[in-house]
Parts: sequence; structure tokens; C-alpha cells
Amino acid sequence: MTTMQVTSGEGSRRADGQTMESEVNTATVLRYPFQHLELGWLMEYIETCLPEEERRPAATRLLNDFMAFAVLHGDPFLEKASCEFYKYVNKGSENRPRLSKDLSSQWGVVYAIFEAIQKASKYPQSDMNVRAHILEHIEKTMKDVGIVVSTQPRSGTSKAAEVITSVAAHVQRMRGAPESQEIYSSMMRLLRMLFFCFSPCIGVYSIFQDAISNGKGTFVCCEGCPCYNKLRNAYTLFIRDVEKMKVVDCLLMMAVKEEDAIACRLMRDLFTRLDYRNPFLDKPVRRIQNGSLFAARVTLFDALHNVKELLSDTRASPSRLTPHVESILLALYVVRREIKSIRDSSEQIEIVDQAIAAADAVYVRLGTDKVVQHLRTLKDHIFTIFAFLSDPEFHLAVHSRDLSNPRGQGGTKCCNPACPGNARETLKCSGCRMTSYCGVACQRADYKSHRPLCTEMGRRKATPNVVKVVETEIRVLKPIGLS
Repeated sequence: MTTMQVTSGEGSRRADGQTMESEVNTATVLRYPFQHLELGWLMEYIETCLPEEERRPAATRLLNDFMAFAVLHGDPFLEKASCEFYKYVNKGSENRPRLSKDLSSQWGVVYAIFEAIQKASKYPQSDMNVRAHILEHIEKTMKDVGIVVSTQPRSGTSKAAEVITSVAAHVQRMRGAPESQEIYSSMMRLLRMLFFCFSPCIGVYSIFQDAISNGKGTFVCCEGCPCYNKLRNAYTLFIRDVEKMKVVDCLLMMAVKEEDAIACRLMRDLFTRLDYRNPFLDKPVRRIQNGSLFAARVTLFDALHNVKELLSDTRASPSRLTPHVESILLALYVVRREIKSIRDSSEQIEIVDQAIAAADAVYVRLGTDKVVQHLRTLKDHIFTIFAFLSDPEFHLAVHSRDLSNPRGQGGTKCCNPACPGNARETLKCSGCRMTSYCGVACQRADYKSHRPLCTEMGRRKATPNVVKVVETEIRVLKPIGLS
């Protein structure tokens, strides 16, 4: 094992090669969506920037939103962040009402199902004893929630009762075929469906229903997705503050799809304090999957705000209203450019063109009563475009899952672009320990493009020369007198 010695006046330190490699990997690792999502900044924002009477409602809405999107995409980092945010919401004065886990409340039912989904997501990589415990926990949760549904009937509980029965049946099937991916996937889909039967996030539920009806699946960015290899193999890039944009994206979709006044106000305030257009935020975010579409959603949110401003005072002078229309037109042209990059988006481009025509009609009718109808038409078009860009496959740091292609499941894959992807296991390159290949043939075929990265990472991990510190006597320079 190689060692490194650094000599200094305070003594010497020794570090083995394994520690050095770990430090290098930690230093160059990408932050969210490839590791834990940090929400300390959001908690500080709520405590310092919001009035005391608004902190609890805002935190509760954010928590419901985080859980809904974590369940929608199966995002493990967002799931963990939701649990930590729950602890934050419930901290503070004993006199303040808390979010109880008691199943007598709707919140308690939502959180119980959320915890069951959390445990179920760990099933595939667990051993047989842990799997048995997970299935027991799901079975118990279904019984408890079933009792609540039968004794406290609410709207939609008949659907929930059917789903509970189906989940319980799937648990029994999993015990008989513990390795069945088909049964497990079906059980997870039912658990998510049950969660949205009780979740207050109606807007996210509509997104979930559309995804189910279209047969589309998604998975969040991970070490096995194309983003990770692209970002790590191209150059060392520190992706920072993407977690802030992920929070903004979740809040943004809830604000627009549910027309939530509190969420909209939070969005406006966050944009004032945290401008995503800053190059330090915008450039890293655009390198993440769907980063440009996130920017398009933010642009549409601004356009909707301008439409509402116009509707609130249609008889104002045209000179005061014109800047709002110009901002809307600019936003629509930006969105049109981003949508053109989406496959099979010709129908949506037509809607954008209709929105631009409606904005032109608004422009020539400013200050008159006839402008109201055109503003409402424009608002409807913007909502339609936003709904399209809110499909799960277009969310920030999310990939579309091709259900017919096992390589689209988010697992580690061979980094040779020409590899057919038939191998189930991959091995990391021994030189850089970052890029994975399914065999020697693929490694050799991709060596020409991989060589620069491998060489650079090898240099970083190489043991540096010992730096010697030589102590000498202190000399004082003769002061020069000023004339």
C-alpha cells in the first residue's frame, strides 16, 4: 500500500492510498441529485423570512408537496428529506399543534402510507429476513388504514378500499415469489395509488393519473443514469444549489396546477431572494436532466403572473400595461425554443403559436373592454403549455423509463456507447474507478474517448512528492528612511 508523508514544523502526517482515493472521490462528487438533498437553507428561510403566523401553513404545504413528488418518482433523497422536514415542522413550542401520526387524522394516514412506500422501496436490495419484515409492515399498515376507511368514510374511500385489498393480495403473492419483479412493481404502483387517494396534493395526483394512463414510467437521476457519466467523464464539475431548484420546481408545479395562493406567494418571494437566472445557478441546473425545461416552467410562471396583473386592471393606460405584454411575448418565444427540442412536440408548438397570437391581440386592445376575452384565452393557452411541461418525464433531474428496455431502469450500465447492454453486471475501470464497462472488449472499444479522463484521474490519485520545509534563521531587513 502506498503512503504519503508530509513534513512540517508541527510534525508529520501519514495517509494511505485508500484514504487519498476516498478524499479525491468525495471532493469531486456531484451533489443532488446524486446524493443527499440538503434543506437546511429552506428551514432557515421559513424561520427568518416569513411572518410567524405563516410559517406553519407554509411548512405543511411544502412537506405535503415533497412527499407527493418523492412518491411520484420514487426519489430516495427526497423521501429522506421529507422525513427530516417532518421533524422540523413538528419542533418548537409544546402549545403549538403538531402533525400527529395518529391514523384518526388524514395526515396520519398519508404519513403511514408514505412510510410503507419508503420501506417497500428498500425491498429489492434487502436480504430475506429484512424482506419479511418489510412485507409484515406493509400488511399491518394496510389493515390499520383499512379499519380507518371502514369506520371513517370520506369521499374517495371506496377506491381506497379496493386498492388496500389489492395491496394485501400482492403481499401474499410476494411471499410466494419473493424475487418476482413484476409483482413487486405492481405492488409499488398500488401503494402510490393509495397514497394519492389521501394526499391533499390534487395537482400532483393529476400528474400521477396522466402518467398511469399513458403507461409512462420515470426514474430519478442516479449513478447509473446518462447524466452521471456525462458530467463526471467530461470534466470535474461541482453542481451546487440544484437542491434549491428542485424545491422551487416542486413548489412551482403545485402553485400553478392547484392555483394555490400561498404557494404562489412563496414562489414570488423565493424568486426575489434566489434568482435562478444567476449564472452560478442557471448553468449548473441546465446541465442536469430537464434543466432547460425547468427554466421554461419558471418562464411560464412569470407569464401567468403578468396575465393576472393585466386582468386585475384592464382599463389602465396602455403605456403602463405594455411591459407586461412584452414580458409575456418574450416568455412564449423562449418556451417555444425549448419545446422544439422535445420529440413529437408539433402539437404543443401550435398551442404556443396560438398563445403568441393571443398575446398580439391583447397588445393592440390594451385599455379597452375587448381585451378581457383575449387575456382569458391567453391564460388558457399558457395553462395548457404548462400542463404539458409538467409531465413526470419533464421534471428536473428525472428520466423517462422505457418499460420495454431493462437498461432504462436506472441501474449501472456499460459506458461504451456501442454496447448492446446485454450484460447484467459491470466493473469499474481500474485506472480511474469512475467509468464502468461490461467487459474488456467494451473497455478497449471506448478507450480512445475515455483515455483523457482516466489519465487525469490517475494523476490526481498519484502520490505527490514530499514537500520539505527548511527552517532558517530570521533576518530583519534594514529599514529605509523616507526623505
